[in-house]
Amino acid sequence: MRKNVEGEKEKLGKREFYPNKAAFVSEELRDHGVEIAFGVHGGDLWSIIDPMSRDGIRLITVHHEQTAVYAAEAYSKVTGKVGVFYADTGPGAANAASAIQQAYLSCSPLVGIVGGSMPGQEKYYGLQPNFSTEMFKPITKWTVRIENEYAVKHYISKAFKDAHTYPKGPCVLELPLTSYVGYPSPQSYVNTIAGLPYQEKWRGDETGKPIPESGGDPILVEKMIKKLWEAKNPVVFAGDGVHWSRASQKLIEFAELARIPVCGRRIGRGAIPEVHPLHFSSHIHRKVLADCDLMVTIGMKIGYFDSTFGRGWPKCIQINESPEHISHTVDSDMIVPGGPKVILNQMIEHIKANNLTPPVERGAWIEKIQLLQMDADSRLDQRATRYKDNNPIHHGWLSKVVWDTCEDLYKGMNRVIIDGYTISGFIPPMIKARYSGQVLDASEHAGVGHGIGMAIGAALGDSESKRHPVIAMMGDAGVGNSGFDIETALRYKLPIVYIITNNDGWLTGMKYYYYGKNWDAMGAQDRPQGQEFLHDIRYEKLSQVFGVHGEYVTDPGELRPALERSLRSAEKGKTAVMNVIVDPTIMNPVTHSNAYVAGFNHIPWDDLPKRGKAMRRNYYKLFPWDEAGEPELPRPDNWAPVSEEDMEP
Repeated sequence: MRKNVEGEKEKLGKREFYPNKAAFVSEELRDHGVEIAFGVHGGDLWSIIDPMSRDGIRLITVHHEQTAVYAAEAYSKVTGKVGVFYADTGPGAANAASAIQQAYLSCSPLVGIVGGSMPGQEKYYGLQPNFSTEMFKPITKWTVRIENEYAVKHYISKAFKDAHTYPKGPCVLELPLTSYVGYPSPQSYVNTIAGLPYQEKWRGDETGKPIPESGGDPILVEKMIKKLWEAKNPVVFAGDGVHWSRASQKLIEFAELARIPVCGRRIGRGAIPEVHPLHFSSHIHRKVLADCDLMVTIGMKIGYFDSTFGRGWPKCIQINESPEHISHTVDSDMIVPGGPKVILNQMIEHIKANNLTPPVERGAWIEKIQLLQMDADSRLDQRATRYKDNNPIHHGWLSKVVWDTCEDLYKGMNRVIIDGYTISGFIPPMIKARYSGQVLDASEHAGVGHGIGMAIGAALGDSESKRHPVIAMMGDAGVGNSGFDIETALRYKLPIVYIITNNDGWLTGMKYYYYGKNWDAMGAQDRPQGQEFLHDIRYEKLSQVFGVHGEYVTDPGELRPALERSLRSAEKGKTAVMNVIVDPTIMNPVTHSNAYVAGFNHIPWDDLPKRGKAMRRNYYKLFPWDEAGEPELPRPDNWAPVSEEDMEP
């Protein structure tokens, strides 16, 4: 029985219902090592979350349920534990859906607790109707409604096991209010009434931790090493699985023994530090793969953002803990099922046991990649510096200043959350990650607004963040989505700097390419506002509302001083907000592609601004341009601001 709260004169149960069946939830969460949970409380959850608090689980109360899920996801990625979130029935659960989908797509292990409609009111217009089992079915590993309170421990235990089973993902428990309030429920009933088996702490001290990885077939491991030694120009791509496996040190040791260059993907970035001589970055991977004769993917989920499902890749060896993440879209020489850390260790042991020395030619391959990397880094630095005086501030220059400052002040140890469409095309190649899980984003979900909550979860999950604050690179649209939870970060004294790239709204760069300076290509009724927010919203004045440290930056020369002040404030536990007025004519460089240009073929040619005409003329080849009498136009520079002349038809 739980100890009495200090000050209680009599044992619980004299003037209230105890043991209370709602406490089963808290007891099982504690048995699974839960120390923190994120959410918004409500009437359907009070009986559940209050015992969690009394049992020592820290409750992080946010403004919006999606923030709770984003925070739980980042906390999970940082700590390696299952992230726990809660949301009330009806609107509370529905508000969480977008963030749950992100966690599902990024394969993050979460356990959610949501309220549910009262039994007997299914499919009726009762109070706050909720149908989580149907709503979350396609975006969770499973969602189950538990009306029998004596079964809840069974399902919580299963949820932790399944969430942590690779490929990881969220599991949600819907707990209807009337099943978890009311009369005392003896603990002994858990095993006698539920009809479902339950074993308390079924793995002893390991309860709640990931299921141990399996190793690879020794015959396949030996065969794989042989192929790697025969290859002239092999590379390794290290994905999310390397991070979840905590395999960084094994990856480094293997790469050094085999003399094979490595590229990190997603939260696998930094698994081999990006200052290591065997590292190469994803923004040069096409050039590297052009001469590669064997590619090894370790713990990688090959998706759309990976050269469109691996299109054009060389022969691959795929190592993955789950057959579900073995891709059939690439030319695979071998597949080796198993955990990344175990298989890397098997390869290391095989190399050492047989005194294998990498082919001498491997040195020339490494040197070639190193030169490609140095050249790319130099050109990126020069390109950003070219715009150091651009006013409004250029995203490239902002990205360079941010990472240079992190290097100078913190030796590049800051965690970075990327949340903004335009800035996501500039900041990633600037970062030199030192450890896996250092760079977090929305994965294939590709949404905005996640950065507020993910920064909260990352800061709470990483005690070292006080020494090198978390940086969230935000777009102003994302801040509009969930910005009030900046107050949550301040309330918990979290070392976070939110850098807002303020360009007046959703994809405003499209305006100067396709709609015209005054939104001329839109209907007359929409031209006054177009698709923009109010100009120059003063987000930094949240400092006056909440008390955060605020900076308003319009001069590119003021970026570094403002950032340093913000970081020093964050170190002291005062969350900072930097409102940076960026050039609204800049677009994410990825928009300079056929797919994006084709998306605006509905706009009549004569209504397009000059930049839009140049884009369509150069990128979309289906039209008979010569026959139409349209001369060739210079191919636009995907970093260059749009001039006044280019904005005109």
